[in-house]
Amino acid sequence: MSSTNGTSNLRVNVALSERDAVKLILDFLQRRELYISMLDIERETGIINGSFSEDVLFLRQLILDGQWDDVIDFVQPLKTIESFDAKQFIYIVLKYQFLELLCLKTEAQIENDLSVEQIVKFLNDLRPFAPNEQEYKKLSFLLTLKRLQDHTDYANWNPSAGRMQCFEEVFPLVHRFLQVDKPTIPIAQGDRLIQLLIKGLLYESCVEHCQARATNTEETIDISDPNSLLLNTRLSDTDVSLLSWLHALPTEIFSCPFEQKSLTLNVDKFQRPVLEATWAEHVLSTPFKPQTMFPFNATPTGKPRSTELMSRSLAPQYDGLSYGLLRSQIFGDYNRNFVNDMSRSLAICNLKDNGVNNNNNNATSTTVNLPTVEEVLYEETPPPPSPPLPPPPSSFSPIENKSSPTNSYRSQSPKRSVTTPTVKSLNGVTGIISPENGNRSIGSDAQADRLLKEYQKSRAEILKQFDEQEIRRNELHKQLVNSPMIREINEVTKYDSLEDIARSPAFIPLVSIEDVQAIRSVSVHPTGKYFAVGSNSKMLRVCAYPDLKNIRSDSIPKPAKVLYKRGKHHLGSIYCMGWSPSGKLIATGSNDKLIKIVRLNMDRPDDDLNNTEIELTHHNGTVRDLIFMHDNLTDDSILLSGGAGDCKIYVTDVKKQMPIKSFNGHQGHIYSLYTWDACSFVSASQDGTSRIWDIRQPDCVHVIAPRSSNSAVAAVAVDNSGQLLAAGYEDATCLLYDLRGKRVVQAYQPHSSEIRSVRFSVHSYYLLTASYDKKVVMTSLNGDLTKPLVLSNVAAHTDKIIQARWHPNEMSFVTSSADRTCIVWAPSLSALSNLGPTS
Repeated sequence: MSSTNGTSNLRVNVALSERDAVKLILDFLQRRELYISMLDIERETGIINGSFSEDVLFLRQLILDGQWDDVIDFVQPLKTIESFDAKQFIYIVLKYQFLELLCLKTEAQIENDLSVEQIVKFLNDLRPFAPNEQEYKKLSFLLTLKRLQDHTDYANWNPSAGRMQCFEEVFPLVHRFLQVDKPTIPIAQGDRLIQLLIKGLLYESCVEHCQARATNTEETIDISDPNSLLLNTRLSDTDVSLLSWLHALPTEIFSCPFEQKSLTLNVDKFQRPVLEATWAEHVLSTPFKPQTMFPFNATPTGKPRSTELMSRSLAPQYDGLSYGLLRSQIFGDYNRNFVNDMSRSLAICNLKDNGVNNNNNNATSTTVNLPTVEEVLYEETPPPPSPPLPPPPSSFSPIENKSSPTNSYRSQSPKRSVTTPTVKSLNGVTGIISPENGNRSIGSDAQADRLLKEYQKSRAEILKQFDEQEIRRNELHKQLVNSPMIREINEVTKYDSLEDIARSPAFIPLVSIEDVQAIRSVSVHPTGKYFAVGSNSKMLRVCAYPDLKNIRSDSIPKPAKVLYKRGKHHLGSIYCMGWSPSGKLIATGSNDKLIKIVRLNMDRPDDDLNNTEIELTHHNGTVRDLIFMHDNLTDDSILLSGGAGDCKIYVTDVKKQMPIKSFNGHQGHIYSLYTWDACSFVSASQDGTSRIWDIRQPDCVHVIAPRSSNSAVAAVAVDNSGQLLAAGYEDATCLLYDLRGKRVVQAYQPHSSEIRSVRFSVHSYYLLTASYDKKVVMTSLNGDLTKPLVLSNVAAHTDKIIQARWHPNEMSFVTSSADRTCIVWAPSLSALSNLGPTS
């Protein structure tokens, strides 16, 4: 408010912001814990009464939407900071998720032993996170109550209140790590709304008092009427009469001291009613929110992912919810290695593939004409399922397979062979079992009995052969472990410096780049001239690839030359990145659920046009991996991406900046994607399966079933011939799989901890694996792949290795690590001569 003084004129100017009025209301509601109303106003107006950084706002919105898995996933980068109490943070989040589980269970009003067992298991798995046994017992006691609200501490509990309280508890834990220096946003605080109302009443009474004194009317100030706020008085010019009178007073009057008077304030407190409501629908509901305002537009728009995992068995009457509450893997992973767990969300559900566990699905032979990529990607309806692909030959030798025209720029794979075992089919002919033998029409019961007996006999023989094969496989594994051909893999080695690393492995560190947080992702430019680095600090950098000539064994790594740098590229950690085939675009994915595509002209890295950015928002979970499809070296139009959330693989038209197709099938987070020609790609998932896809088909064409350990598949790659697949598992196993024969070639353990990256060298002579055991191992793929393989430790970091990527043309690779470094490696001239084929 401002006033203009004058002897004959007084103008009063008042400026108000309705946004500030909304903040006053939000402050009033929050202080009285009326969270349902408060959050509804926030969502309807897009206004939040708080001065938070973008990171904190995003975390707050995840909590208020009940996206518990994403909440834990979002703070993963902080787990490497010693002062961050990650255990307490996870306990708070899981505690409030447990309360919602209890709500769903009690309101289902059904006898469901399974749901009780699952909640008890959830509580038991939560136990290691509890700060003490007393806190755990308090939560255990809640299981004995008929309703959560029967406990005095939760008499007024509702999902909105619980989620808001969760944020208020975790905020002090993350505030100093996520808050950034920026202009402070004015907020309402100190019950400002009530203060203004009282001052308004006093002002009105003063006006009336002055008017009474001026007319010699007896008047006392009395605003004790509890309904005085509701008096029907309108704002008019008379409301400034007091100011006008004060303006007319001589200046000397104001030199008279005021006498202090006491103000007796009686506020009739609002008595909250007990809400007799069913909160299950509230827990399971899709929150409405403005789609044009941060942070609402940056968080998932569907139902909270956790509800999809806990609702079917707990409350079967709620439709559209697929899975029960299976959370064993989250806690198992935590207990195994939590402090520096840099690559995987703690909130993981151990979901198993339902029924897709048959490697003989494609045994029948039929030649089909597939539609083109363009016909499939832009059609209105999906094409009908096509018959299975033709059967593979009995021998596996990639060198004999000629490369396709679209892949002619790649070299052939090394000579290697696999002998395919034969089994007796139902008709007694040696070969692959065909289901067609069991579909013949039967003319009589006698014939049916005879065929049944033959089938049972053949089945018993097949099972016997499988048992024998398993025994032989175990014997081979023992030979593999004890074979003198394999170089010994020692326990995890502690390297104190890059100089120590340079003296130990076969490869030499040439250049390195350091960050303030863990470096997750790395990608080498198609020309091999540059490599890009993405880290938990949200920074994107592009560096020059070092000269690979005349490398000496005593070389000391130098700092990498940074050509392009972009800070705060994402709201969260950069989990993955990939160059387009032309090298003109680089795409990045993050736990902020965004994909960003930047056009970069590396010939002119300082050009302003390099700031051109595309932002894709169709993912509702962390983007774990992405890759461009390559029909030729100039096609940058098709991008594949996958991750957490809905567990879909999206096909995005980069030119149209929108997804044009999605693939369903995985029942867990998608960890890795890899493509090797214009139509084929493979996906690896937390559900333990790897799935082979043809972009022209609506469904996957083959499923590699989970291992007996049900371990998640963390990384996957295919060699240049498209015949040999390598998959890295979290149980430290590396699987070699014959894509033509649809069978396992060999499973071996090159590491002592989770394998996070697998890649074939440019000519597929070697397989590079990187692991949480801090090592990079190179496996020679020459010769018979069913025999023991030659392994070599070629590089190491001081902490978990997250990714390793080959140079496209040279015997060199780049690694990223939780030790906050990214290093380029290459062999010395002497070591290169001992490696045989160059790549």
